[in-house]
Amino acid sequence: MVKSSTKKELIVSAARKLFLEAGYGATSMDSIAAEAGVSKRTVYSHFKNKENLFAAIMGDMCDLISGTNPNEPIPANEPEQVLKQLGLHIIESVMEPEALDVFRVVLAESPVFPELGKAFWKAGPDVMKGFLVDYLVELDRRGILQINNPELSAFQFMGMIKWPYHMRLLFGAGKPPTKSEIEESLDLAVSTFVNGLKLKK
Repeated sequence: MVKSSTKKELIVSAARKLFLEAGYGATSMDSIAAEAGVSKRTVYSHFKNKENLFAAIMGDMCDLISGTNPNEPIPANEPEQVLKQLGLHIIESVMEPEALDVFRVVLAESPVFPELGKAFWKAGPDVMKGFLVDYLVELDRRGILQINNPELSAFQFMGMIKWPYHMRLLFGAGKPPTKSEIEESLDLAVSTFVNGLKLKK
C-alpha cells in the first residue's frame, strides 16, 4: 500500500505538471487525480480545493527560491556577504525554466482567477520579503545600517536583483546571463544598496 505522504507528493507533482502544461483554469481536480494515479477523494483529503493545492506548490518553490529557513537565526556575517549570497540564490532560482513557466501561468490567469495571484504572492514573494525585512530590521538594530523603511528597502533590493534579467527571460526577449554577468550585476546591486543605507558619520 502506498503511504499517505507519498500520495501527497504524487498529487503535488501531478498538479504542477498539469498547471504548467494546460494552465490553472483548464486543470481540474479530476485530471490531477488521474495524473497522480489516485482517487479524487484522496486528492481532497490532502487539499480542500485547487487554490489550496496551488498554494502548496508555491510554498515548495518558495523554499527553493529563498534558500532560507525562517526559523534560523539572523546571519551574523557582513551584510555584503549575506545579501550577495541571497541575491545569487534568488536570481538563479527565478531563472529556472519551471519557475519562469509558473510566473507566466500566474500572469496569464490571475485576472480570471484572482485567488491564483494571491496564493502565488503569499507563498512566494511575500515570504522572501518577510525574511529580508527581518534581516534589515536586525541590521538597523545593530547600528550597521540605517533603515527607516525596512519593507520598502526589501522590495527595492529584490527589484535590483531580479530586474536586469528576470523580466527579459520571462517574456522570451533574451538569453540567460553568463556567470560573469550575474556576478557583475550582483556586485553593483549589493554595493549600491548597502552604501545607500550606511550610517552617516
